[in-house]
Amino acid sequence: MYEELGVKTVINAAGTQTFLGGSIVHPKVMEAMKEAAGKFVNMGELIERAGEFIAKVTGAEAAIVTAGCYAALVVGTAACIMRGTTLEEIDNRPLHHYPESREWIDLIQIPPNTENLKNEVIIQRGHYTPYEHAFRVAGGRLRKVGSERSCTVREIEEAIGEKTAAIAFIVAKSDRGVSLKKVIEVGKRYDVPVIVDAAAELPPRENLRKFIAMGADLVAFSGGKAIRGPNDTGFLCGRRDLIRLAALQAFPYHGIGRIAKVDRTQVVGLITALKIFLERDEEAEFKSWENKLKTIERILEGTPQIKRMEIKVESETRRSPVLTIELDIESLGASSKEVAYRLREKPPYVWVLFAEPDKLMVFPYTLRDGEENIVGESIRKTLEEML
Repeated sequence: MYEELGVKTVINAAGTQTFLGGSIVHPKVMEAMKEAAGKFVNMGELIERAGEFIAKVTGAEAAIVTAGCYAALVVGTAACIMRGTTLEEIDNRPLHHYPESREWIDLIQIPPNTENLKNEVIIQRGHYTPYEHAFRVAGGRLRKVGSERSCTVREIEEAIGEKTAAIAFIVAKSDRGVSLKKVIEVGKRYDVPVIVDAAAELPPRENLRKFIAMGADLVAFSGGKAIRGPNDTGFLCGRRDLIRLAALQAFPYHGIGRIAKVDRTQVVGLITALKIFLERDEEAEFKSWENKLKTIERILEGTPQIKRMEIKVESETRRSPVLTIELDIESLGASSKEVAYRLREKPPYVWVLFAEPDKLMVFPYTLRDGEENIVGESIRKTLEEML
């Protein structure tokens, strides 16, 4: 079909990037999705049962499946904003009593018009990502504290007021500012929910339970990255009262999350992928990824346009290897961004990431067996051609 549509396929050494399709799902996931497509179900019941499974896996009180981690952040933020309103009094049971009454809909559809509610979401300035817009989509008003590199507990505490709905924490930015442990302590002290964005924080598998065990009120994960579920899946787990409010904002109801509805095939695919993820041998998987990077490193040894190469663990919170290639951009007369773009422009269309001005980053966990050789040769050849 790609060929029929005129879409070229690429070799993905950039990791589980959404813009490249996330990950390659396990064949058993595709089989489960195909089976799910052949029958109808009450979506409310399916989402609830899937949430019970996810809650058990994460150690949370409750959970819901969402259309990606972004959607989880949106409905999670809406839940925090609607905390303490009459929406808490709605009884959506039995689940077959659907659709909602007009009274329900009026309450559910308050976000994003939240001026009369607690709607401020505190976030450390150093935790900026483009995904922080999810908090705004729900009607949140961001209250940024600290600087790009630092923040203090006192700055967070001084930002808390009568309009505070939540405190957001981005795990990928854990090296900046106040730690999650201390942020959670502040949240508990002032009765302010803490929302954790852990979209790409797998592996290790223990992270599925880690942030809930630390005391986070809501945690959002992607289902289409390391879990290898459908690219458009994710989940939100946490406190039962907040998950209940988030569920009323999500599909199949008519809240702000309706725009990001999930299909029965997505829900079944995610749960199937999660079960497989729980059984995978993390050490063997890490070793296989590391070996692919070592192969690329060997192919590139002696390339004059490369100053040095290093294989290391991606971050303190995510245990996966990455190969960093430092380029001699003076002899090349080009930046790492230009090299990365050149790799993408011609066959075999290799995608790697870059950090300007001089570094390429190669991620192995989306490479099929044998593609590491193609990646290494493509980088070497492209560097030679650019001289």
